[in-house]
Amino acid sequence: MLTKKTQSIGMLIGLCFVPSLAAAAPAIPGEPAAGTPAALPAGPVPAPEPAPTTPPIDTGTTARASRERPSKLLSLDVEAASAYVWRGINVFGEDQNTQAFSVFPSLTATFGPLSLGYWGAFQLSGDNKSFNVDRGVGGENDFILKYGGSLDNGLAYSAMLTYWVYPFADEQVAGTDTPMYLEPGVGISYLAGADLGLYLGYYRALQAVNEPASFLYINPSIGKTFPLGGDVGLALGLSAGYKAYTNDPPTQDRAFDLALNISAAIPFSDMYITPQLHAAYVTRDDEAVPNAEFSDSFIAWAGVHVGYNVGM
Repeated sequence: MLTKKTQSIGMLIGLCFVPSLAAAAPAIPGEPAAGTPAALPAGPVPAPEPAPTTPPIDTGTTARASRERPSKLLSLDVEAASAYVWRGINVFGEDQNTQAFSVFPSLTATFGPLSLGYWGAFQLSGDNKSFNVDRGVGGENDFILKYGGSLDNGLAYSAMLTYWVYPFADEQVAGTDTPMYLEPGVGISYLAGADLGLYLGYYRALQAVNEPASFLYINPSIGKTFPLGGDVGLALGLSAGYKAYTNDPPTQDRAFDLALNISAAIPFSDMYITPQLHAAYVTRDDEAVPNAEFSDSFIAWAGVHVGYNVGM
């Protein structure tokens, strides 16, 4: 689970190559990274999302690795990154280009095709740390439930439910004392020289104050892992996303995003280290945000992911 980085009973999956969830079942490149958030920073209470920040892994390689590992697995992971970006949006930054150092701890238990996990997002730098927590963006806690498997002819599938909560939010700032969000989603991938993936998820706020952020997310992706020698691989991933908002009238701001991801997975027995480079672009709606600076719609950031797998 890289990022994984990325972010609640939930579940994300997606563009992963060595992550903990991928350890026991093929990753679904079109899904949100296994261990990242799944909400949208839009509406009265901006909420983080599960941006595909992890490049997909070659499904063939993942499938072979999964057969060599125990079907019951406990994975402990932590990622440190210079920014928290979800579906193109800089969640913790004061603007799109701000680098706000953050950490993302996660814990995942895998039982064959079923996995249960926790993922958190915590901002460590920036003058807006306390404000982000108060408004229901910082101090994120996600819970992840996922079921996935393989089909014939290089196909893999998954179904997931992601629930995330912000227990430290200030009701006077966030509009509710404990912002909560839920996203059911499905993913499918196809290995044809590279991993082709598609994820569909419906993000839904559980309180009326956040309903304007509800949307259907459509996320196609393509990824390829190149061996560099030994067990080290270089993973490249490109994904696009479209948010079809269900609020009335529909919101168009930040509806389309692109993400480019580069990672090098370095395994050490049951431990792995994955340095990562990312870039993302998100569209802005000048009618919804009259003073938006469109030049600030692009961001590049870096991170490193460290994980440890324990057979159960």
